Amino acid sequence: MKSSLKSELPGWWILLPVLGACLVAILAAHFVGYFAGLGAALLVGPLAAWAINRRLRMLAGAVAKVSGGDRYATIPEQPAGPLAELATAAMALQRAAIDADTRVVDQRRREAEARLHYAGRSFFTSQFRDTVDQVTRAFTAGSKEIGHTASDLAERNRYMHEQVQRASQDAATAGADVNALGVSAREILNNIRRSAGDIAESKAVSENAVVDITRADESVRSLAFAATRIGEVVDLIHTIARQTSLLALNASIEAVRSGEAGKGFAVVANDVKRLAKQTAQATDDISSQVRGIQDAVDQTASALQQVTSSVGRINDANTTLRHVLEEQTKELDEIAGHASGVAERIAGALPGIGAAVGHVDHAGEQVIGTARELIGHSEGLVSTVGRYFADLDSGAIKIGILHSLSGTMTASERPLQELLVMMIEQCNAAGGVLGRPVEAVITDPGSDPKRYAAQARELIEDDGVAAIFGCWTSASRKEVLPVVESRNNLLFYPSQYEGEEQSSNIFYTGATPQQQAIPAVDYLLAQGKKRFFLIGTDTVYPRTTNAILTHYLYSKGIKGDAIAEYYTPFDHRDWQDIVDWIKRFGAGGNTAIVSTVNGDANIYLFRELAAQGVTAAAIPAMTLSIGEAELPALADPSLAGHLAAWNYLNEIDAPENKRFVADWRQFSGTPNAVTDDPMEATWIGFHLWKAAVEKAGMTGTDAVRDALSGMAVRAPSGFDVVMDRENHHLHKPAFIGRITADARITPVWRSETLIDPMPWSPWLSLHEEERLRLAG
Repeated sequence: MKSSLKSELPGWWILLPVLGACLVAILAAHFVGYFAGLGAALLVGPLAAWAINRRLRMLAGAVAKVSGGDRYATIPEQPAGPLAELATAAMALQRAAIDADTRVVDQRRREAEARLHYAGRSFFTSQFRDTVDQVTRAFTAGSKEIGHTASDLAERNRYMHEQVQRASQDAATAGADVNALGVSAREILNNIRRSAGDIAESKAVSENAVVDITRADESVRSLAFAATRIGEVVDLIHTIARQTSLLALNASIEAVRSGEAGKGFAVVANDVKRLAKQTAQATDDISSQVRGIQDAVDQTASALQQVTSSVGRINDANTTLRHVLEEQTKELDEIAGHASGVAERIAGALPGIGAAVGHVDHAGEQVIGTARELIGHSEGLVSTVGRYFADLDSGAIKIGILHSLSGTMTASERPLQELLVMMIEQCNAAGGVLGRPVEAVITDPGSDPKRYAAQARELIEDDGVAAIFGCWTSASRKEVLPVVESRNNLLFYPSQYEGEEQSSNIFYTGATPQQQAIPAVDYLLAQGKKRFFLIGTDTVYPRTTNAILTHYLYSKGIKGDAIAEYYTPFDHRDWQDIVDWIKRFGAGGNTAIVSTVNGDANIYLFRELAAQGVTAAAIPAMTLSIGEAELPALADPSLAGHLAAWNYLNEIDAPENKRFVADWRQFSGTPNAVTDDPMEATWIGFHLWKAAVEKAGMTGTDAVRDALSGMAVRAPSGFDVVMDRENHHLHKPAFIGRITADARITPVWRSETLIDPMPWSPWLSLHEEERLRLAG
């Protein structure tokens, strides 16, 4: 009973205000009067109620934030008693909510991994189904083709049968005609044999006729010769006649002349005698020639009579033979004409038969070809089935996603994991990579750098991933670096980092200080800032980056006392004293904050800045680590005007960025979802890897690394970013943005061209003496 009563006693935060109010009323009544006591009670009572209500409201407000989903709400400390128990319950509720979030994220991770895995199986199943459909269509088409070919063959066979029957009948007729032709030929042979005697007689007569003709020819030639001789004699007679005429004339002349005539007559007389003698001789010759001609003419007439007789006999024999041959020729013509008709019919049938045979042969080859094709499809189907089951086990290309889905880095890294899932699904919907789907093995290092290394080993050794996309902090990256180098795998690192590193197994798609921190400080210097508070998480990136900035500021004339540095552990929450220091440091005027704080600590830092009234107008903060994805948790009008330096902003007005943002909003199912710089760097890394694998034709590390060197891609920023051939860092632009009251970052400055990454900062390579000189 005592315990129960004790547990029901009110806490001092209730008891003291009530007792105080009562005491004031009693004292007023005692010293002044009852009415004064009543007035005091009425005045002090509400004050006591206000004090009690204030504590209750603070606690209730924190509980409301926790129940409303604010996992970063601060539960105010309470004095021992019911409020302390309520505060403890509220913190337990907050832890439970965070744990539930972690479990939900882990469940989503498993669901995303399983979805991608089954999407890969569906990818292969779709390919297998397409192959089966092709084979089924091939079998159906082959069956139809064989059916059509069989019907055509049956029709061709009927046609060929008819043609063969007609050709057989015509061949029988042709055989009879050939037989008749043989009989006629034998008759012609017998007739020719019977005509042989006539032909022999005709030959003898012909030979005699030739002899007679030869004699007649000789006689004719003799006649011609005699005629020639007679012509010569006649010419001689004509000569003698002329001379005789002359002699007669001379004799007449001599007769006229007297005395002298005696001599002339003697000469004339001698001449006349001679002429007469010649004339007589010529006459004898003529007579002789005439007799020779008469004999030759007689012989010629006799020979011609014999020739005429021989020719008559030859004509008779030829007439007889011609009649026989004409009769046989006529008979042969009739037989040949009939045989020709039969041959024409057979010839007409043969092309049809030949075509039918050729078509049958062609159809047979088609059937055989179709059968072979079907056999080939069957064998291909068997091979496809084997390949399908092999692909189900190991056909997909696996990549590792190594981002924290729990712990202090959750808000920064979880969007990168979800973006990778989106891009993998888009890639698979477009046909995958090298005709294979991409699957992801999603891990959760829990914001513990050591676990990054262990899970990277598992991804490579157990899961056989082709590449790893992940890490945020430099501590986690440095843990993974020796793992990928010793196992010759690839890491695509999407976060801005401090530089001073180069690995053949890491592709750095985030910014180096030369591409982010230096432009950020240059912008602040251009705004007239001369004092810089460098604050960061106590890890490699903030310390190295701030060392670079310190040396760079030295070179710009900013002395050591105008630069302050401070580092906090991961997930730091109590920023009250630090912000107070910032306010005191900023009292010197023209002050700016450069923040390299990582993770959830940013939320508590900027909330404390707002709580203490540190506005952008007074001391602007330039963050190098907060992107649009973390801003919704910071939404507060007092944050408007603070700055962020990145190499990409969600508000960039470029067609490529509009597509990128639209894709992300559709995938996330949130109309106002935003993208940020590490998301764009992840986008760039994935698309570079995909293009390199396709260029190399394989996923091997060496081939992909070679393909990546010097490769360019149009980024959502609208710039064609380029992977450096030597140091594996991106050449990319820089942007400065201003944070708005509705948790957006609007661009206020951008570089005109790509900025060289310069991973090895020249500001860290200065000699100590030079750094001291610059520090003043």
